[in-house]
Amino acid sequence: MEKRWRCTVCGYIHNGENPPEICPICGVDASFFELVTEDEASKSNEVKSVIKTVSEQPDKATAIRQALYRISYGLYIITAQAEGRDNGQCANTCFQVTAEPARLAIGINKQNFTHELIQKSGKFGVSVLNQTGHDYARGFGYRSGRDVNKFEGLAVHRGESGVFLLNDSLVTMEATVMGQLDAGTHTLFLADVTAGEILQEGDPMTYAFFRASK
Repeated sequence: MEKRWRCTVCGYIHNGENPPEICPICGVDASFFELVTEDEASKSNEVKSVIKTVSEQPDKATAIRQALYRISYGLYIITAQAEGRDNGQCANTCFQVTAEPARLAIGINKQNFTHELIQKSGKFGVSVLNQTGHDYARGFGYRSGRDVNKFEGLAVHRGESGVFLLNDSLVTMEATVMGQLDAGTHTLFLADVTAGEILQEGDPMTYAFFRASK
């Protein structure tokens, strides 16, 4: 059976053995696609209807995409652990909310295994990628942690909260969820930062850099 891949940014569905290099709707690359399970595939008709509506307004859609491209994003590996299971995913929505107390927020797709683990444990880790972290972005973005161990062969360590953190990253942080907001396809988790470590010096991987240098 042909596989189906969903863009976690705009919801576009792609049919094929692998995700597309570039989303034809919102322009993100393949690392932002996730494999659609059989029970989710029935929802694709609704997504196609949305895509058709967007395509009927090319000028407006193009303007929106170009406007969103001007927002600066980083690339992060978000990790979680619950009931003896570990998982991680690539995400571009991670930002500081307050300094005192130290709080940040992340946006996670509800269909992702990482989302399930965060809701169960109330904790997560953040590894900030350096500018050579392309393979991490791809490795944590193409596959579901329900089916494979994404950490196999990688240099990682467990933080104070028990989550895996990447050794090869600029900094890591651990956080405890203190609130969440339903954002439709995603949940926005607000969390208190409980630990942090500086592992390397250098510049972080931004989404713009990733697209330009992949």
